[in-house]
Amino acid sequence: MNAMISMKFQQVQAYCAEHKIQKVQAGPNQICPECAKNLVNKNNQEHQESVNKMVRELHFAGAMIPDRHKNSGFRNYNTNFAGQSNALNNCVEFSRVMIAGQKRNFIMSGKTGTGKTHLSCAVARTLLNKGIYVRYITSEDMANDIANAWKRADDSEAAAIYRFTEYDLLILDEYGLHDRHENRLQLVHKVLYSRYDAGKPTMLISNLTLAELQKDLGDRLWSRFQHDGLTLVECNWADARIGSGVGGV
Repeated sequence: MNAMISMKFQQVQAYCAEHKIQKVQAGPNQICPECAKNLVNKNNQEHQESVNKMVRELHFAGAMIPDRHKNSGFRNYNTNFAGQSNALNNCVEFSRVMIAGQKRNFIMSGKTGTGKTHLSCAVARTLLNKGIYVRYITSEDMANDIANAWKRADDSEAAAIYRFTEYDLLILDEYGLHDRHENRLQLVHKVLYSRYDAGKPTMLISNLTLAELQKDLGDRLWSRFQHDGLTLVECNWADARIGSGVGGV
């Protein structure tokens, strides 16, 4: 460091009170090399923090988490019943293994109003905070987006399927609710097959029972969902939106 300074800057008689070394002449200013280096490091760190914040904000925006669930997390999910605690614990564990780099699928099925969307968005927010690329979408909206790809310039069904394949985690909500048209359901299944082929995990949320879901997906997709490991959670408690308001949303 001192050799480099002596080649580029002329040392002066003044000393830095903090570092006890000679200052150098840099243009009209006399500066301490160590102070200058610390300032550069600080500026670089602040720049990197700014870049990281921008990337994080872009990832959150791209995840398309519903406004109602922008603040849904594990800590504000109510656990008044054993089933709720089990669902919460499984989602926390799923997030942990995803952060650790392990890839497995997750299916959460059961009654409406039991907190499935809340927990799935809590998973999304947890992973996004760790720099993991997540996308939340309903099965109907995804099918419509792929089906309408031909209307957009420079787009195609294959390109749309690829977009939904490239996310580190796809959270597919409301499977089996508004995607009953045979052609639209085939598009959803194409994405699930594509993600399996790419080794990408999927979180599937549905009001169907597990038996109904297995039949709807078919033997081939059901088998593929289990290949890399599958967590199954059934949510069979009361609708939290009605009556006492207990549970998740």
